Amino acid sequence: MATIELAATTREERGSHNKPLRREGLVPAVLYGHNVLPRAIVAPAGLLHRVWMRAGRTQLIDLRVDGGRAQKVLVREVQIDPRTNRPIHADFFAVNLLEKLTADVPVVITGESPAVSEARVGTIQQLINTLRIECLPADLPAQFSVDVSGLDEIDAGLHVRDIVLPEGVSLVHIDPDELVVKVAALRIVEEEPEAAIEEAAVEVAEGDDESSEPASE
Repeated sequence: MATIELAATTREERGSHNKPLRREGLVPAVLYGHNVLPRAIVAPAGLLHRVWMRAGRTQLIDLRVDGGRAQKVLVREVQIDPRTNRPIHADFFAVNLLEKLTADVPVVITGESPAVSEARVGTIQQLINTLRIECLPADLPAQFSVDVSGLDEIDAGLHVRDIVLPEGVSLVHIDPDELVVKVAALRIVEEEPEAAIEEAAVEVAEGDDESSEPASE
């Protein structure tokens, strides 16, 4: 896998002083973690966005601050502006390559279920979106792929135990019998027959006419 690199510089500005940085196309960030004193940094918004799209929270990044030695880091958090969909702040965690860590790895569905694409009797329901795992930083998988092409009937599903874990990766606090994905039956809404609807409309109209007649003395 190609190395993901990000260049950053130290920043002195804090709080409200970050607004000018963002107007200049820079994103304020914080670096902390193993053998690192927390420090404020800044990175180009466009470059940071591309790195975030590639790395997510599970791929190691070579972060180089002020042109110094590259440090292996993970993205812990990225705050996104909902109006522009661009990053406005980021947290980077420096890792120890010899020390295991925990991470939430996304579960991605692949393939098509015959019960959905052919028989058209069900829909895929994903019950678990991430799996918490433990491993060395270099062994972090980008995602877990779950192939649903073998799910050919209602209530067919795949469990946590069906996911093949890479060597050196273990699950944390999860029941192996828990369902990850299943085929749920389609809900069919029965429509009232047109005649019944028309009859109900006539009854309502007649009721309105009767209520509008003057009372007899």
